[in-house]
Amino acid sequence: MGPSPRGTSFSAMQRRILTRRAWLTGALAAVATALNNAATAADHGAVANPAVPRTGYRSDFQLNSSPFAYLNSVALLCEFPAREKGQTTWPQGVSINQAAKEIYVSNQNGTQLRIDVRALPSGARKSSRTIRTEDKCWTEALPWFYNKRGQLCFIIRATGGGYAHSSTYAIYNYTTGTKGANIPIKGIWRADVSGGYLVTTDANTISVKHFYIYDWSSVRAGAPRLVATIPAQAGARTAGKNQGLAWVGSYFYLIQGNPAQSPTFQAWDSNGKLAVACKYTRSDFRNLVNKLKPGYLTNPKYAYEAEGALNYEGKLVSVQVVNNNPSVITDARVLVLQHHRLDGVRGKMQPAKLLGH
Repeated sequence: MGPSPRGTSFSAMQRRILTRRAWLTGALAAVATALNNAATAADHGAVANPAVPRTGYRSDFQLNSSPFAYLNSVALLCEFPAREKGQTTWPQGVSINQAAKEIYVSNQNGTQLRIDVRALPSGARKSSRTIRTEDKCWTEALPWFYNKRGQLCFIIRATGGGYAHSSTYAIYNYTTGTKGANIPIKGIWRADVSGGYLVTTDANTISVKHFYIYDWSSVRAGAPRLVATIPAQAGARTAGKNQGLAWVGSYFYLIQGNPAQSPTFQAWDSNGKLAVACKYTRSDFRNLVNKLKPGYLTNPKYAYEAEGALNYEGKLVSVQVVNNNPSVITDARVLVLQHHRLDGVRGKMQPAKLLGH
């Protein structure tokens, strides 16, 4: 529809479009202001609400620069076994509790979801709880909070199957071992918390159309309030298998990579414009890992898969699983890598093409 000539009244449809655009612009501005205010408060020593995950500090560099800046400069935060002896589950997502120096890991197999509490940075397992879920109910994120009683709780996916069924979540009280009722929400398959907001997406295995921003306190209260919906440009296909979502600064990152692919990263800005599509080749990623841990990956045919992402300290964290001895699955290791580190180890990346192109 073309613009109305000067002096001609807008149609009802045009007014609805303009109203929608104005609302969306205002909502995004409010989100950005809140995130910046939260960052400013943190920088001045404000005490975080113990019921809300601390997301760390955000420098002007992180908020305003290109998401590609220092994406290939990483540090190893933690590592641990992907599957210990006797286990049948596989890592799906992680989150970090900085104050408690803990990393939380969701592991899934069929109808079994196991949540591990591990020490940070050692990776040693401190405790675990197992939950019965619907089949194929992958929890590729693990947002956490303390409730009013100071009990540790997690947001877990409650409906199994593909994305069409990824429409409910439940609050799991880890302290008491109890699971709450199913609650409707959009795209909880993958999620991340940043400041006072939780972001989800309708990203399927190799596609994405929207990102959803929710008020985090409303999600914790069991009555999720949608703040904004961001359409994703170039949403037909992604550059790899989607494995995790992170909201860092004003960018939505999808972390990608199945066993036949290599670590791949795409990022969309707050208007839904695709800003980054890049990857490591398998060889270049092996070189990066060996810079972080000399001699760690000696096998050029090592096994690999991406398994999660999050915002930590205002920087992107990706979770990468590698195995130097693919014939022994218990040799697989989970590497928790923090990107955008000015003091990090530099790796070589290259542009990533959308699948099918």
